[in-house]
Amino acid sequence: MTKLRITRRETLIGSALGIAGSLRPRPSRALADQSADAPVNPGAGDSKLRFGVITDVHQDVMHDGVERITSFVSAMKDQNVDFVLQLGDFCQPKSGNDAFMEAWRRFDGPRYHVIGNHDMDGGFSREQVVKYYGMSARYYSFDVKGLHCIVLDGNDPGGTSGGYARFVAEDQLDWLRADLEANPRPTLVFVHQPLDSSDGVDNRAEVRAILDAAGRQDGHPGVIGVFSGHSHVDYSRLLNGIYYTLINSASYVWVGGDHQHESYDPKVHEEHKWIGHTCPYQEPLWAVVTIDKVAGAMDVDGTSTKWVGPDPIACGADPKAGYWGWAPPFAAPRVSSWRSPLQGHGDLDGA
Repeated sequence: MTKLRITRRETLIGSALGIAGSLRPRPSRALADQSADAPVNPGAGDSKLRFGVITDVHQDVMHDGVERITSFVSAMKDQNVDFVLQLGDFCQPKSGNDAFMEAWRRFDGPRYHVIGNHDMDGGFSREQVVKYYGMSARYYSFDVKGLHCIVLDGNDPGGTSGGYARFVAEDQLDWLRADLEANPRPTLVFVHQPLDSSDGVDNRAEVRAILDAAGRQDGHPGVIGVFSGHSHVDYSRLLNGIYYTLINSASYVWVGGDHQHESYDPKVHEEHKWIGHTCPYQEPLWAVVTIDKVAGAMDVDGTSTKWVGPDPIACGADPKAGYWGWAPPFAAPRVSSWRSPLQGHGDLDGA
């Protein structure tokens, strides 16, 4: 597994696409899946917060989900991060995924979950997902090292889009407003579906308005960043002083049945019928995020790998099809690394 630093050329590409901005390459307060012997320290503590983030493992699609999450957990132990968090599309809540969950729980520090739309595949409910993951609620918040973290559930009924629900209902919006008002700390937000693109939350503008308003409150440093998965692409962008970062899937790019092919041994495809609809990544992707309160910066250190078999373009996918297209810089086997300055968010060192 290699780390990837964005080159100057790629930064200029992102800027031309309106993505990079000023990035420089480099119902209750619930604790989700909290390890009982490793409580979160909510105090100011060290000047740096470091956490590992992974998303869209899709254990129920992939044949090697246990190996992928095991690699992530091992790396996070080695890097001694403060907590780990998965951004959704993790696994369905069934006994067949117990070994996968056991591998995840081998990280003995705090562990947090976000619910993804595919976690309810197979007819499962969000309540069943919450119970299976060991979450206390569908949406919640927690404090660590002087920062406030909010997890949202983007799977509420409502909205105008067909297919999977991607909406944040009024009761959750009311909770979000109250939670931000009650916790005037630099804030990170985690939600499966993006809040900055049309393939994300339907009422994303309404959610973003609440996040924007927090920074205008007297004494509130505001929301620093929003992290999402869902789209299986790689980018970060700056909107109204908030960094919106999409973490790429740990496992693959979806190309669909029109471009079905075999990347693995035929027996793998026979036993896991949906893999043929993907262009898999050879190794799992993830990122380590560092909030440096003294330097006033947020670093996203991503990983990169290679395709297994042909890439989406070689499979015949139109590079301009879909919302993002199936060509770099968005569709690639990587999570890019960025350094994001955090000016305008108050005294982070005093948080």
